[in-house]
Amino acid sequence: MKRKSLLLALMLAGAVAAPVSAQYTDIINGITNTVRPAISGASYKGYVEGSYTQGFGNYRTNFATVATSQGYKFTPWFYMGAGIGVDFLWSTVDDSWGESWETSNPGMYNKSRTTSAVMIPIFTDFRFIMGSQTSTSVFFNLRLGASFLCSDTYIQIRDGYLTSKEYFYFQPALGVRFPINITNPKQAIDIGIHYRLMTSNYWSSWQYNAAINGLGLNLSFEW
Repeated sequence: MKRKSLLLALMLAGAVAAPVSAQYTDIINGITNTVRPAISGASYKGYVEGSYTQGFGNYRTNFATVATSQGYKFTPWFYMGAGIGVDFLWSTVDDSWGESWETSNPGMYNKSRTTSAVMIPIFTDFRFIMGSQTSTSVFFNLRLGASFLCSDTYIQIRDGYLTSKEYFYFQPALGVRFPINITNPKQAIDIGIHYRLMTSNYWSSWQYNAAINGLGLNLSFEW
């Protein structure tokens, strides 16, 4: 009797499990069928870029950047990849002895200097193209990631400091794409303007977060 009951329970479990297993199989197959065309239709694409960013605000810092992005173009209008760059940054720091001295002795002790350092941004790169690949078109580019100070433990910038911790990196750009090779329309020159935001760490009697802002120009070659 016990054997019959166990056999019946196994049969019922199998009957219930069969449709559940079939449902999971259908879900997996559906996801695979959706993703496969996008992956199979994707084509490799690369970018190399030079840019300049003019900083503004209390933590004004300027950047000259060389970066590259490698990834895939999944549709005629959408690219996604990953990138890395090298930032050469500099900032003017005022080391004068205070407003009272400057007011009574204008120009006699204005001790300013320029600090410089190197940072490495690492980012995910998204690009949306509005127009045909074979003709001049408009693009929107978005980079999200982190940036690292690699040349010093810390560096003074304007009214604050950068330290060796990681910084949030955000850079959207808008520009125009110009194809340069009729036989290979994947090759093009891109010219754009961008905004850069980096969260920074400010040192003084208290420690709190600040933001580095900048506007700039970028020139890139894509293939």
